[in-house]
Amino acid sequence: MWQRWLRRVAARAEIEAVTTTEAGATPPELVSPPRREGRRSARPHHPVFNEAAFRQAWRAVKANGGGPGTDGVDIARFEADWQANIGRLLREIHQGTYRPQRVNRVLIPKRDDGLRPLAIWALRDRVAQRAVHNWLEPHFESQFLACSHGFRPGRSVETAVAAVLQARDADLRYVVDADIKDCFDSIDGELLMMKLRSRVNDRKTLQVIELWLRAGILNADGRVRAAGAAQGGVLSPLLSNIYLHDFDLAVQKRKMRLVRYADDFVILCQREQDAQAALKVAEQALARLKLEIQPTKTRIASFDQGFKFLGFFFIRDEHYRL
Repeated sequence: MWQRWLRRVAARAEIEAVTTTEAGATPPELVSPPRREGRRSARPHHPVFNEAAFRQAWRAVKANGGGPGTDGVDIARFEADWQANIGRLLREIHQGTYRPQRVNRVLIPKRDDGLRPLAIWALRDRVAQRAVHNWLEPHFESQFLACSHGFRPGRSVETAVAAVLQARDADLRYVVDADIKDCFDSIDGELLMMKLRSRVNDRKTLQVIELWLRAGILNADGRVRAAGAAQGGVLSPLLSNIYLHDFDLAVQKRKMRLVRYADDFVILCQREQDAQAALKVAEQALARLKLEIQPTKTRIASFDQGFKFLGFFFIRDEHYRL
C-alpha cells in the first residue's frame, strides 16, 4: 500500500513542478532555447509570414529602392541589421502586436497635368506587404480577365496598346475614353475585404491587410485619414485589380470590348450609339462599386478624331508615343 502511496505522491509532485514553479517561473524543460533575432524560430510555418518569404520580400523591396517612411528608416539602415528586423517584424505579426507605421503622402506631377498623391509606407511595412502580395497574387491572377493589363505578370502598357490596335483593326472605331475618379482613394474598405474573404481563408493574412487599410495616412494639409488602398503601396495595384474585377465582368458580359489599365480604360465600339450605351454600362458598374467616372476626363471619341490613352495618341490608323 505504502509503495502505491509513494508513487502517487511522486507523480503529484512532478505535476506540480510542471504547472506551478517557484515564483511563477517556467520550468527549465519548458523554456525555449535562446535564439538570436533573425534566426529560424520554432513558430509554426505560415504560408505568408515566414522567414523565407520575408527574405524574398526584402530583396524585392531593396531592389525597388525608395525613401524612408515616417519612422525615418531607410534601406541602408534596415539592411544593416536586416535579419533582426525581419525576425522582429515576424514576431510582432505572429504575436498580434504588429501595427503599421503612419503613412506619409506626397504629391508628384502626373504625366499629362495635375498632381498625383502617392503614399510612402515605412520600409518594414513594405516588406510585409510584398510578402503578402507574392502569396496573394496567384490566388486572384487566375480569375482576372484578359481585358485587364495593369500591374499583372506578362502584361503591360504595350499589351494594352496592342489590344486597342486589334480592336481598331476589327472596325471598332468609336471609343469611350474614361478615367475613374480618385479610384485608389475611393475604394471601399469593407467591400474590398468581402472580395478578399471570398477567395482567401487565412485569417491572419486578412487581419494584417485590414490593418493596412485602416492605417493612418498623413495628407498634405496635415489631416489624418485611413490609408485604404492609397496609390503608392506595394499592395495597392493588386487590391485595385481585385476590386475592379467585377467592373471588368459587367462590361464584358455585355459583349463590349474593354481595355483597362488600373484606373484608366477605354471601351471600343463599332458605332457611336454603341459607345454611348457602353458609357452608361460603365457608370452603372462603377456605381455598384461606390466609384464614379471622372467627367472632365471622360468622352466619346473616334479614331478619326484621335484620343490619348496610356501615354499614346491614337489617330486614324496610326499611333504615337507622347
